[in-house]
Amino acid sequence: MQLTNPWSDRMSSTLLYSYQPYSNKPGHCVIESQEGDLYLGFRIESASFPTTISAVQAGVVQCLMHGQQPTVIYYANPALSGLENWINTLSLKPEQIPEQKLQEKAAEIQKQNQQWLHSDTLDSSKKPTITSIKPIPLENVGLLELSKQLHSLGNENSESRPVFSKSQMEQLKHALVNVCKLAVCPESNFPVGALLWTNLGVFPGVNVEFQDWSLGLCAERTALINALSYGADEFFGIFVHAIDGDFSTPCGSCRQILSEHMLFSKLFCLNKDHTWSEYFIHDLLPHPFYTDSLAKF
Repeated sequence: MQLTNPWSDRMSSTLLYSYQPYSNKPGHCVIESQEGDLYLGFRIESASFPTTISAVQAGVVQCLMHGQQPTVIYYANPALSGLENWINTLSLKPEQIPEQKLQEKAAEIQKQNQQWLHSDTLDSSKKPTITSIKPIPLENVGLLELSKQLHSLGNENSESRPVFSKSQMEQLKHALVNVCKLAVCPESNFPVGALLWTNLGVFPGVNVEFQDWSLGLCAERTALINALSYGADEFFGIFVHAIDGDFSTPCGSCRQILSEHMLFSKLFCLNKDHTWSEYFIHDLLPHPFYTDSLAKF
């Protein structure tokens, strides 16, 4: 059981999944894997423009996080940011198709994601064993009631947010350690996992790296992509663990992105010795960069 998704009756366009307050640039594509599965790519803009996640990047990392190899990219607008670079870097086969056809493929992905959220696969009686980056039901890690409380609080009274029981933290620790095993980190050999706690469930993310380091993304941001691809729009907290890191706090770019989506939420860091540290996002980045003067749309 998940909290109600207010987007459930308006999922006909991938633009609803993109986050584009600063531009009307082309914001979506579809990646097809060698195995034939489809992954939705959508643009996530940041007030710090260079940290923006392009639609192609979002689609590619989702594919790789699922343990699959991206082979084809479907797009409607050739002005899609970074399109040529990604095609050349990963030897993707480009397929330009009409916007309507692209929306049909996107709708197919959205339908599959919604079916997964409501399927019997998400059995709340099972323990949270992470073998993929599919979402975890709130009940499986004991977060359903807390999620309802946070939903009612909104962004008010952030200092009074509820605390976790020892049992809940043990479940989350187990899940984090497992999700780290799915990291795609051939360059650093430094696996990092994240669990983003949302209104629709808990969404795993891992660091995804490429030979060109500038193309990779951290676990915190891939967890955000994963959650947005299912339509999540409330972010209650994020749990992070780096197996070989003494402390597991986010990098500067992740702090900026998190501050734009969940400023009043908490970060829970599982350290190397399996102790926990916790912080409010607004304390991690006291003066994040954003301004209404940048908004154009």
